[in-house]
Amino acid sequence: MATLRPFLYERPDSLERLSRLLRDHAGTVPRYLAGGTDLLVAMHTGRESPELVVDLKGLPDLHGIRSCGEEKLWIGALTTIHGLETDETIRSRATVLFEAAQSLGSWQVRNRGTLGGNLANGSPTADTAVSLLALDAEILTWSLSGTRRIPADSFWLGARKTILHPEEIITGVEIPLHQESSSAYTKLGIRRSMDIAIASAAVVLKGDRGVIQKVRVALGGAGPTPVRARSAEAYLTGRSSLAGHIIQAGKEAAKDSHPRTSSRASREYRLSVIPVLVERSIRSAFERLENRPH
Repeated sequence: MATLRPFLYERPDSLERLSRLLRDHAGTVPRYLAGGTDLLVAMHTGRESPELVVDLKGLPDLHGIRSCGEEKLWIGALTTIHGLETDETIRSRATVLFEAAQSLGSWQVRNRGTLGGNLANGSPTADTAVSLLALDAEILTWSLSGTRRIPADSFWLGARKTILHPEEIITGVEIPLHQESSSAYTKLGIRRSMDIAIASAAVVLKGDRGVIQKVRVALGGAGPTPVRARSAEAYLTGRSSLAGHIIQAGKEAAKDSHPRTSSRASREYRLSVIPVLVERSIRSAFERLENRPH
């Protein structure tokens, strides 16, 4: 374990104080601390040596889960992963995010890790990132230049790269909640729990009388960023939930995938399991839709 280099630690209690802090240290790139499950490990192993660490946990308006407008849900960036997996609205109406949260890391990590941190980390296999991409989420941010609403589709630029500016922070996420939709998340790791995904699939669909009217499919581990499987979406739209259609949708999803070989799995292995994960997520989402009380 590397010896920590000296750094300045600050914990502002408002965005106004954060603004002053950033102006006072103009020219120094801040590293933001939320849950610390990634940053502190990187600092202790010597992969990162920031001069300025800004603890965001003192900011009051980045916590919580609440309705915002008609059929929308706001989730604060500092909401823990455990907070996601224990919220009844997310469990019942954004099941794909609930299942992603349940599958993320260990109990200790879920109690410390935050939604904003999981997204800003930029991992192409981040569980919440894949599910929020399928949910058509918007990511809300703040910086000295103002606020932004960034569609999840355009948030990730590459492995560990996001559209965020160096001083910009995530303040929350908004997701639409559709009464007639259903969703599911399926993940494959080396172990059954506490593991980073080799690949994953998130599906959100709307159907009627056995016909899929609208669907979004997102993949983790299928490229340098979370990936929309648009070929699978186009194929499924307007089709029934017959087994043959679901199997073909999985094959179409593989066509949109460009995974790489890593220490966890080869490119070829990921390409072989992605269709299976997509099939399982589609089946689960459709079964939930069909079994929903009318």
